[in-house]
Formats: sequence, C-alpha cells, structure tokens
Amino acid sequence: MSLELVFALVAVLVGLAIAIVLLLPATTSTTVEVRFDAPVQTVWQVYTDFEGQPNWRSDIGKVEMADDKTAWTETLKSSGIIVRFRILEQTPSSRLVLQTGAEGKFEGRYVAEFRQQQGGTIGVFTEETTALAVVPKVMRRLFFNQRKFIEEFAREAKAEIRRRESNEVQR
Repeated sequence: MSLELVFALVAVLVGLAIAIVLLLPATTSTTVEVRFDAPVQTVWQVYTDFEGQPNWRSDIGKVEMADDKTAWTETLKSSGIIVRFRILEQTPSSRLVLQTGAEGKFEGRYVAEFRQQQGGTIGVFTEETTALAVVPKVMRRLFFNQRKFIEEFAREAKAEIRRRESNEVQR
C-alpha cells in the first residue's frame, strides 16, 4: 500500500470521525420510572435532603448550600467536577425541578415527580443535559450514561430510605 493511499485513508477516517462528532446532538434527555416501597413523603424527604447526600450517595464528596437553601454545589468524588444546582420549582411531595450545570461542560434540567401508588411511591425522573462544547459532548456520549446515573441515584435513595426507616423503628 502506498504512503499516499495510507494518508488518504487516515484523512477520510479523521474526516468521518469529525463529521460524526459534529452530528451528535448536544442535548440528551432520559426519563426513568422507579417504584419505591415507601410513602411519598418519605421518598420526598430523602430526595430533597440536599445537604445530607454526601452521607448516602457514593459519588458525592461534598455539598455546599447557598444561604437561602435554594442553590448548592456538589463536588463529585471521582473527578472533582463541581456541579451546581438551583431549585426552579418545588411542590412538596410531588414535583421538584432543578437547573443543573458544570462550568464549561454542561447545563440542564432535572425533573422529579412523585405519586403515591398502592402502598408505595412511583418516581418519574427526567434529566435533560446540553453539552456546552465538542469535547464534553463526546465525553458524555462515551463515558456517561444518564439512565444508569438516574437508576443508581434511585438505588442509593432506596437504601437511605430503608436506613432511615430502620432508625425510626429502633427509636
């Protein structure tokens, strides 16, 4: 194979990779429905205990609340990335809407809706994020699974609910 042909193939492959990256949508949205074996008020208390999340979420190293308690930052353990949150809407025990983002990486919205159903709670969680540059767009596609993130959050929330219920029974 001639050197010119190798360069031409490499150029085609690089061009194709660039085209694919440019065509990837910057915004992704995922919705997951989860059942909790707990009353809606209990689930709500865990999901809105923003300051306490480092105690039960494995990926959170630190939470810093704003004085007015409507905004905070979370520092991720694995990467050190600081993610900011602001409450946009809060209807106790039924709906929570958050604005999210990480400087230069992404911005988005997180919606959690809860309803009591047959002795438990159904949570419907929607996360929509927009990558703010090409590199974060590629990194999110390659290394971040929104569905898995929402499901892991719910799994850890369920464990925290059980822990809190166990502590209540012991009192």
